[in-house]
Amino acid sequence: MAIAEDLDGTYAVTSITSYNGPLQKQSDGITVIEQGRTNRTDEAGCEWRSSFVWVDDDHVRMTSIADPTNARADFMLTDAGGRPTMEPQIYESILTVKRKDDRIQMTGTIDYGHETIFLTMKKMPS
Repeated sequence: MAIAEDLDGTYAVTSITSYNGPLQKQSDGITVIEQGRTNRTDEAGCEWRSSFVWVDDDHVRMTSIADPTNARADFMLTDAGGRPTMEPQIYESILTVKRKDDRIQMTGTIDYGHETIFLTMKKMPS
């Protein structure tokens, strides 16, 4: 079974969302995974803390806490009911891990309230 350090590296994070409301989604960016954990701040100032735990050799459980407490004044997340909020939100998903040599890509779907997010994380060359 894979270990946490197998995911260590720098990743490009991209997402596509079904959200069709007035708030601009700005969670894409770059993150660094070390020992199954990552901390980053997106361009709006929202802090993301995520953990990655192997479920089997091809899947990881990702748990992410998005905390907009220190984000720009005009930035908000949406809660599970679709309402704008400045409260931290927790997102969970099982991501499929594809590996070839030192290249890694993780993909999955996050279903959160009325929103579906398609997430891709690609390890960048070192």
